[in-house]
Amino acid sequence: MGMKSHVTTWSDLPGGFWKLLLIGMGLRILWAFAIPVLPVSDSLAYHQFARTLVDHGVYGWSALEPTAYWAVGTSGLVAFTYLFTDSYVGVVILNLIAGFMILTLSHHLAARWFAPRVGLLAMALVAFWPNLIFFTTILSSELFFIAMTLAGLFFWQRPVGNPMANLILAGLVWGLTSYIRPVILLVPVALALVDLVRGPRRFAVTAMEAGIAVLLIMLIAMPWTMRNQQVFGTPVMISTNFGPNLWMGNNPASNGGYMELPPEVGPMSEIERSDYLKAEAKQFTIENPGAAIRLLGVKLVKLNIRETIGVVWNEVHLRDMIGDRGVLGAKLIATGYWYLLLAGALTGMVAIGRRQGITAAFFNPPVALWGYFTALHVVVVAEDRYHMPSAPFIAILAAVALHALLLQPRTPPGKKAFPA
Repeated sequence: MGMKSHVTTWSDLPGGFWKLLLIGMGLRILWAFAIPVLPVSDSLAYHQFARTLVDHGVYGWSALEPTAYWAVGTSGLVAFTYLFTDSYVGVVILNLIAGFMILTLSHHLAARWFAPRVGLLAMALVAFWPNLIFFTTILSSELFFIAMTLAGLFFWQRPVGNPMANLILAGLVWGLTSYIRPVILLVPVALALVDLVRGPRRFAVTAMEAGIAVLLIMLIAMPWTMRNQQVFGTPVMISTNFGPNLWMGNNPASNGGYMELPPEVGPMSEIERSDYLKAEAKQFTIENPGAAIRLLGVKLVKLNIRETIGVVWNEVHLRDMIGDRGVLGAKLIATGYWYLLLAGALTGMVAIGRRQGITAAFFNPPVALWGYFTALHVVVVAEDRYHMPSAPFIAILAAVALHALLLQPRTPPGKKAFPA
């Protein structure tokens, strides 16, 4: 890619970093004081699983109903807080820690990949991102997954320290992340593809590193795989919901989003249900290629058309506070910000292309990861919440665009707006 690394220590960070960190965390803390946590939808499931873990030591709806449908990591983290309090204070604290990690790591990675000022701009965009603020009071996997994904990236190809130690740390962090969402498994592969344009020798090295990271992820996930073997008789890596999710996005009645599972799977075990629905989805795709391709487009639109889930999952208390019109306004603000960031990210790709060539516009870490998470849900099932793992990478690319827009006029002739 030809991007220069910019390594800083805490003492080297500019004053703007600390101001943005104070603002970003302040907004999240103020939101937490204003809006209580109220689990709904998936949040309610995570809460129930966490309570069952604490009360019975079983991950499931009850002591007699073990499950692996949802990944255990989110409920496990929440269960830890329930050891100390029956309130949701621990949930908010965990979300604030995740928010802190997202803010600081977005800055670090943007500065490493592009330039220090791009890091500050990316941090600013994340600090004021409404949806990321709203999720401070939502019991969910989103903030945890984003934070841990970025934490692994901190070590991935880190320009200082022992390369093998950094690689192992990246794999270990992402292995723990797999307990939150197993889709982390192929992130190293997506990152390896970035080096396709850097020649076969460099790509071979990165591909080997990706293979080691994937192996480490699988090894870290092995205890839960063995647990699933004992409970279900089949070694499922983390969760059993891939088949249902694939079917939701690929069947004759699909609109690309969430839908109730068909009644015939009711009596089936989780493994049987997943295998059956996976086979149904594959059969639909083979027999109806035109419809399957059309659904890919539908899911791409559905994934990006709005950003209202942070409002929806806080809606009960928001409505009490600001009424229906206020709730609508919050949805419009959140979606408007999303559209601006989306346009900014695409513009950032153009800016990279103009400075470093068309291949650099597509073969860089933020684009690779944005593309990976997008492709995953375009193939499987899409809702607006599923674009959230791409949020920091979209912010970084939008920061590149802002950097080019705001600072390029000050750049002396012949010098690039961000280092190559």
